[in-house]
Amino acid sequence: MKFLIIRFSSIGDIVLTTPVVRCLKKQLPDSEIHFLTKESFGTIVENNPYIDKVHLLAHSWETVVHELKQESYDYIIDLHHNLRTLRLKKDLGIASFPFNKLNIQKWIYTNLKWNMMPDVHIVD
Repeated sequence: MKFLIIRFSSIGDIVLTTPVVRCLKKQLPDSEIHFLTKESFGTIVENNPYIDKVHLLAHSWETVVHELKQESYDYIIDLHHNLRTLRLKKDLGIASFPFNKLNIQKWIYTNLKWNMMPDVHIVD
């Protein structure tokens, strides 16, 4: 199986994707894992032993989409989950697993002080 993991930014968020990459590779050792991020964050993941190839958002959108289509991914794991990744997934036409970041619930909690967050922590 061939996976594309997407996390465009930022440094801390990209570092926090490491357990996802490691667990995926350990559970599916024969899988090929690629990672897509912004050019300025590529060095964070380039030496990760569980990532087989790093793709950078360094070219035009069309160029990046063309390069990714050549890879023939089986699945996309979307750890960024925003409008750009929605567009990318649509352009690639590949099955994906988005990660719900609970942005609406966080906004309500921060601005209205209504706690609608789940009882179980996101890591659990």
